[in-house]
Amino acid sequence: MERTGSKLFRMAYISTASKLFSSAELREMLKESIKRNKAAGITGMLLYKDGQFMQVLEGTLEVVTATYGRISKDPRHHGIMVLVKGAVQERRFPGWSMAFRDLNLPDHQDVPGFSEFLNTPLTGKEFAGDLEHCEKLLLVFKKSIR
Repeated sequence: MERTGSKLFRMAYISTASKLFSSAELREMLKESIKRNKAAGITGMLLYKDGQFMQVLEGTLEVVTATYGRISKDPRHHGIMVLVKGAVQERRFPGWSMAFRDLNLPDHQDVPGFSEFLNTPLTGKEFAGDLEHCEKLLLVFKKSIR
């Protein structure tokens, strides 16, 4: 739950792994992320495919900015580029301290934080209404891997 008067902020970025991650390394990174994100009030999603990351962070401006600052200095990846950022009305990933999907391992549903988002059918209703930029990017990414 957000503090009264605190505004929600969302940021999505991409980056390239410095080396390919093993399944065990991804699991360890995810465990660390979940612990830190729960404590900070961060929710979001992390996608990984062939050494490429896409991550969405959401929380208060201060917490998202600090988290991104720490992440951007992590030597495990480089070429970090912010895709979208801005204030939002509500979380798109509530309850997910870091939903995760290793797109190289499609049957890895036992990973804590696994999300079915990319496994659900793509229909026209996802594009109805006024979707946030971040959602549009996720939907395009989802469509491109099918």
